[in-house]
Amino acid sequence: MWLALTLARFFPEMKIHFLGALSDLWMSGWQRFQTLRQLGQEVLPMCQSTHLAQAMPSRWQRLLGAHSFNEAALLNFNREWLRTLVTQQPNVAWLEWPKLLLRETIEEGRSHVPHCRFIAFYDDNPFGTRAEERWQWELFFEAIPEFDLCLVKRPSDIDELRHCGAKRAELFMHGCFTPLFQPLSHQTQFAHEVSFVGTALDHRVPFVERLIARERIPLRVFGHRWERTCLYHLRRAHFRPAVLGEDYAEVLRSSRLNLGFVSSSNHDEYTMRTFEIPACRSFLLAERTPTHQALFEEGREAEFFSSVEECADKARHYLRNESGRARIAEAGYRRCIEADYSLKRRLHDALAQIETLAT
Repeated sequence: MWLALTLARFFPEMKIHFLGALSDLWMSGWQRFQTLRQLGQEVLPMCQSTHLAQAMPSRWQRLLGAHSFNEAALLNFNREWLRTLVTQQPNVAWLEWPKLLLRETIEEGRSHVPHCRFIAFYDDNPFGTRAEERWQWELFFEAIPEFDLCLVKRPSDIDELRHCGAKRAELFMHGCFTPLFQPLSHQTQFAHEVSFVGTALDHRVPFVERLIARERIPLRVFGHRWERTCLYHLRRAHFRPAVLGEDYAEVLRSSRLNLGFVSSSNHDEYTMRTFEIPACRSFLLAERTPTHQALFEEGREAEFFSSVEECADKARHYLRNESGRARIAEAGYRRCIEADYSLKRRLHDALAQIETLAT
């Protein structure tokens, strides 16, 4: 409550045209959209999920080497976005993963809505090592000079964006959407010993394979693409379908230990689960990175690992040591509250940066 009052005191209400993935209530874009509204802003949604799906080449086309968006769908999106922008006359255009937005469309939008500030937001890394996705960012690269502010996850992105002509780039650290990620009033029993919720990519696949097959850790994995791995078919009992929204939060709350892998192809040092796990008063056992070590005190508020062996040793230790596990889970939760690792806090700070932009 005090945060909303503080914002109302120092920031005039903004009219925000919000372009993002809003098709399902569990999506991170929907969480940011709702949080901006909670902060007292007028937020007008435009869901780009369908537009992006229509513009993407099919899986078979991609296998045959098609690496470009469908032109008709692309132009239709740009016409619709421009029409919506001009109709709404916002102060801010918040643009999440604006892969379909043409530079000339932003230029035309600025001519019709000269008081609008154009904000690009993303947390996947267009400068990362996912070569198969790089073509999807080509239009974004061309449009970079048109954005008034780029909000990014990694310090390295700021240098890359400046080389591409960005006017301004600032860090945006994720936070926890507290209406969804919160602890149970009383923990009675656990459904899972060790869990990981996430997609099969990067180093996670061989890491998980060694945890299950060699270290015999009672790990349960929830997520997409694991069915494409041999391990999934050899150790089927360890795998479950992806969980989203409240089902995802329930897995975190009902797991004795929760693993926190980062994405090496994104060059990440933390993910949203970094905050979501301890916000549920659950035990975070995450990869040791400088950001994780800055956010939580190792051995007191979370535990970290740098190898399969260290991860397995710590998992076995805390599966045997319930009092130590509960103590660290509680301390991690308290750190989230006291340091205010909430999405509301992060977006409050983002609005403060936007307010400093000249119109």
